[in-house]
Amino acid sequence: MRLLTITISCLLAVLSARADGPPGVLSLLVENDVIAGTDRHYTSGVMLAYVSDINRGPRKAERFGRRLPFLDDDDDIHISFALGHEIYTPAEITEPDLIVTDRPYAGYLYGAVGFTTSDADDTSTWRLDFGIVGPSARGKEIQRGLHRRIDTYEPRGWSHQLKDEPVLNAVYEKKWRLLPPRQNTVLAVDLLPHLGGAVGNLQRYVNAGLTLRIGRHLESDYGPPRIRPALPGSLFFNPKDGPTWYFYAGVDGRYVEHNLFLDGNTWKHSHSVDKLHWVGDVQAGFVINTRALRLAYSFVWRSREFRLQEERNRFGSLTLAYRF
Repeated sequence: MRLLTITISCLLAVLSARADGPPGVLSLLVENDVIAGTDRHYTSGVMLAYVSDINRGPRKAERFGRRLPFLDDDDDIHISFALGHEIYTPAEITEPDLIVTDRPYAGYLYGAVGFTTSDADDTSTWRLDFGIVGPSARGKEIQRGLHRRIDTYEPRGWSHQLKDEPVLNAVYEKKWRLLPPRQNTVLAVDLLPHLGGAVGNLQRYVNAGLTLRIGRHLESDYGPPRIRPALPGSLFFNPKDGPTWYFYAGVDGRYVEHNLFLDGNTWKHSHSVDKLHWVGDVQAGFVINTRALRLAYSFVWRSREFRLQEERNRFGSLTLAYRF
């Protein structure tokens, strides 16, 4: 928890320092399955993120980032800071007894620091996540409090949630821009393939996929941001030639070697399920960028993640961002 407190303080200090200084982007990402009419599995994700403008992040962080492998030290660099919270539950949350055939309850509270280099043709990102999974993440209190506010049924199985475990994870993503959009066209098309992976005690996987976009001024970003694991996008946007809008569709497939939310606690006994190693996402949505504001919406279909899972998951993702 102390690490998270330090991250919160750093994020607030950076935002305060940037208020009268060089621009950056502040984003709020909300993912929830209520949009799909469900309340199960990955049921809630919230992330507040700040990303610096090009080459205007903390100097020590920039120097560190340019030394990381697979980042091009000649490209522009952005530094990002994020705070997030996620909630995972079984499908039947009114059942107080342990449901051995369904995934564990889990709350996850984390902070993150990211390093992104980019040019007109590609972008690469390293992100370090640290936080805690378990009762200290307050998933039970948050979900129960929200359900009371909207006057719906109370989740009753949180006594079976994963136990407290500190988390340290590193994520790498690489994205290319194929079919570069032509300038000054009414409608442009581009194709964004990606590769990536993650290591740590939270999740270990490798992934690959593709995003197709159709719209105007596509060069202003590399797609909408998402809470990982997901199709990679970009927290930063810069519509130089006027407002950006586009529709998009994408796929991501990953081989999952470890998932704490399904495999259970690393060093303590906890409930777990027999996960599936191959998981896929299909998502579609739209993005609107003005000079200062971004609105992005995605709908996500996710394949089954464990063997006894009866239905595939689906949820919505909404991003509101301000560039200052």
